[in-house]
Amino acid sequence: MLNRNMLIQGLPALWTERLVLRSLRQSDYITLSDLLSDPQVIRYVNRGTQPAPIRARKLLHQIRSSSTKLDSLHYGICWKDGEQVIGITSFQQWNDQKGTAQIGYILNKSCWGKGVATEAVHRMLTFGFDDLHLWRVEARCYEANGSSERVLLKMGMTYERKLPSYGLNEGQDVASECSMDVKVYGMYREQFQHDIFRKSVYTQASNKPGISL
Repeated sequence: MLNRNMLIQGLPALWTERLVLRSLRQSDYITLSDLLSDPQVIRYVNRGTQPAPIRARKLLHQIRSSSTKLDSLHYGICWKDGEQVIGITSFQQWNDQKGTAQIGYILNKSCWGKGVATEAVHRMLTFGFDDLHLWRVEARCYEANGSSERVLLKMGMTYERKLPSYGLNEGQDVASECSMDVKVYGMYREQFQHDIFRKSVYTQASNKPGISL
């Protein structure tokens, strides 16, 4: 079992059939700035009225700060044969004493529809339950973001409750965005199935970013 003192030395790399999840490097932040400045990519991430570049800077600051304090564990997602980060998956609000965390992810548009989120999230959950010995993992996604919700359902997570109009912009045309309520999903260690992930899952998946970082 990994503990906080061990992770101060750095996050272990996590491998899947197609991906490597690794700790973020200083050189990754230019790529991440471009990624988080894309309005489509951050459409469902920490919604607000500020322009995308300003929101991107705030998100990067949050990632840096929470990584330093180990309040959150942020992994860069890369293809196995490449060094460039194509997204992030994270355990936010990590409480090693209680064994709880909230999982999130965000991906470059070039990776949408390729099952990358499904593959990365499953590996992250395996790491969380097996190595961090988490007791429970929670996830949140906007009701309008069906692609993110499908990833959670494929993992076997259970719908628990709804948070009404979470982060809705003031004066926003609600009808144009469908429902902006947030759905909360949860999973306990005993519910996680290590063999639920299959090659057919990520070849057929249609995934978009959407769970808040």
